[in-house]
Amino acid sequence: MPTFLSATNLADLTGTSLATTQRWGESGVYPYHRNEKGKDGFFMEDLVDIEPVKMMLNSNWDEEFHTAPLRDFTSVELFAGAGGLALGMHLAGFRHVLLNEMDAMACQTLKRNHSDWNVLEGDIRKVDFTPLCGKVDFLSGGFPCQAFSYAGKKGGLSDTRGTLFFELARAVKEIQPKVFMGENVKGLLSHDDGRTLGVIRNAIKELGYTLVEPRVLKAMMYQVPQKRERLILIAIRNDIYEKGIRFKWPDPYHRVMTLRDAFFSGELFDDDVPASEGQTYPAKKARIMAMVPEGGDWRDLPIEEQKEYMGGSFFLGGGKTGMARRLSMDEPSLTLTCAPAQKQTERCHPTETRPLTVREYARIQTFPDDWKFAGNMSDQYKQIGNAVPVNLAYAIGRSLIRLFNDIDAQNPEETQFEDAYKAAHDMLPPTLFELDMFDLYNQYPNNTSIVNNPKVRKRRGYKYNLDDSKNVLVCFVPDKYIVPYTTQNAKAYFTGKKFPSTVKLNKLYYFMPYAKGKGIRDLYQIEVARVGTKHEFVEDADKNDFRLVFDIKFVKQLFEDYKPIKLEIWRTFTDTNLRSIMAL
Repeated sequence: MPTFLSATNLADLTGTSLATTQRWGESGVYPYHRNEKGKDGFFMEDLVDIEPVKMMLNSNWDEEFHTAPLRDFTSVELFAGAGGLALGMHLAGFRHVLLNEMDAMACQTLKRNHSDWNVLEGDIRKVDFTPLCGKVDFLSGGFPCQAFSYAGKKGGLSDTRGTLFFELARAVKEIQPKVFMGENVKGLLSHDDGRTLGVIRNAIKELGYTLVEPRVLKAMMYQVPQKRERLILIAIRNDIYEKGIRFKWPDPYHRVMTLRDAFFSGELFDDDVPASEGQTYPAKKARIMAMVPEGGDWRDLPIEEQKEYMGGSFFLGGGKTGMARRLSMDEPSLTLTCAPAQKQTERCHPTETRPLTVREYARIQTFPDDWKFAGNMSDQYKQIGNAVPVNLAYAIGRSLIRLFNDIDAQNPEETQFEDAYKAAHDMLPPTLFELDMFDLYNQYPNNTSIVNNPKVRKRRGYKYNLDDSKNVLVCFVPDKYIVPYTTQNAKAYFTGKKFPSTVKLNKLYYFMPYAKGKGIRDLYQIEVARVGTKHEFVEDADKNDFRLVFDIKFVKQLFEDYKPIKLEIWRTFTDTNLRSIMAL
C-alpha cells in the first residue's frame, strides 16, 4: 500500500512553502491525492526524484537499528539538560561516565532516572576535566549559542572565549576524546552571516580535529513526531581521521510520525499517552481557542475575534501562524517551546481545547513514559522543551557507534569504563544529605538532642586538646546576627529551614562562623544539635518557626586574622575536618 504524505509534510521535508507543494499537486507536477480524512497530499512512491523522500524510501533504518558496540565506549555529556541526548546515546550503546548540567531540576531528573550516572551539577566554567584525559572515547554537548566576539579577528579558539562553545572546546582539549559532537539550533549556520560557524570551524581545526561537514537534521525524518531541526557538528581527532575512517550520517525512518503516533498505541508507544498534569487556559482564551479548527490558527477566527485576540499584532505584517495555533493530529507537532501556552507560539491540543500536557510534551520529544521529570509543572515543560528528541539522538548515536566500531577494528582497545567512571566520580562534590526540618521535628520533639558532644571544660590551667580528625561545620552568619560571633561570645547558631549538608549531623563536632567578605577565624565546639525555634533568638519571630539549633561553646581563636575559605552558600553548610582547616 503506498505511503501517504501530506502537502504540509512535503513542504517541511523539502524546506519549501505549503503553497509550492500545493501548486505541484494542482498543476500535475506530481500526482495529487486526497486521503480518507479529506487531506490533500501525495504518495511517497511518486516522489522518488525529491531527495528527502528518496532517502526515506531507500533507507537502511532497519539494518542500522541493530548496530551494537564492539565494547563499552565511554562518553561525557555537557549541557545535559533533562537527558534527551544522553538517553538517546545511552540507548545506542554509549556508557556515560559524567554528565554536567547547571540547572538543579534537570540534574534531579537525570539522577532520578539513572542513579548510576555521575551527574556533576554546576557551572561548566568551574569544572576541571583533566582527570579524564585519555579515558573517554566520546564527548557531546548542546552548547547554548550566545553572540560571539571577534575582537581577536583570528577566527580561532581565542575568539570563542567567553562563550559556552569555548567551554566545550576546553573540555575537548583537556579530555582529548576520539570524537566529539556539538548540537545547536539551525540558526547557527547563518548567525552573523556565517562568521560564527567559521570561527567554530577554525577553533575545531586548532584543537586538532577534522570537522565532518555539518548537517541540519530534521527530527521528523528520524521517528520523531515533531518538526524540530537541529544543527549537528561532529569532529574526529586528526590521528584517527588520517587513517581513512569516516562518519556516515544516519538513514531516516521510512515515514513521517504524527501526533496520532505520539498519543496512541502503535509504532512509537505500546500504550495510549498516560494522564498527567498540564496548563489550562483562562476562560477568555478558551473561548477563542474553541473556535480554531484542527490545524488552524488565528486566521480561522471571525474577523472581529481576530482583531480582539491579536490586538496591535493584527495590523502588522507576517503570517504570525504561531498565534492561536491548534495542532493537527495527522501532522507532526510544531517545534515545542518551554511552555505550551505562550501567545506567540501556541501549542493547543488537536481535538481538545487545552494546552498539551506534560506527558504529551514528553511523548512528542520521544521520551519513554517511565522517564520522570523533577520540579514543578513549569520546570518540567521547560526541561522537555529544551531537550534533544530522544529518537533523533538515538539515530545519531547508532551512527556514532558504527564509527567507533570502525575505529576499534583498526586499533582494538581494552574496555576502560571502570577507570573512567571512577575518575569522573572523584570529580563530584560530596553527597548531600537533604535534611527536612519537619522530619527532624518529628524525630526529635521537645528539643531532644540530635548531637550531644562532651561539654568544653574551662578551668584554670586546663588546655583544650584539639582533635584534627573531627568534622568542622563552616556556616555563613548574616551581618545582622554577626556581633556575638565577632566578640567570641556566641552561644548558639540557628539554620534556615532547609539545610543540605555533606556530612551527617551526628558526625559534626566543631563549628566555625563565616563572616561575609572575611572568612573564618574562631573555633567553637558543637555541644548539642537540636530542633528549636527562631523565636529563641529573634523575639518577634513566630514561635512555631522551627529551626535546627547548634548550642556552641567558644574554644579558641584559630587564626590571628580571618582566613578566606570557599563557602558554597547554596549548600547552607560547608563541612570539612579540622586538619584541612588548620592547613589554610
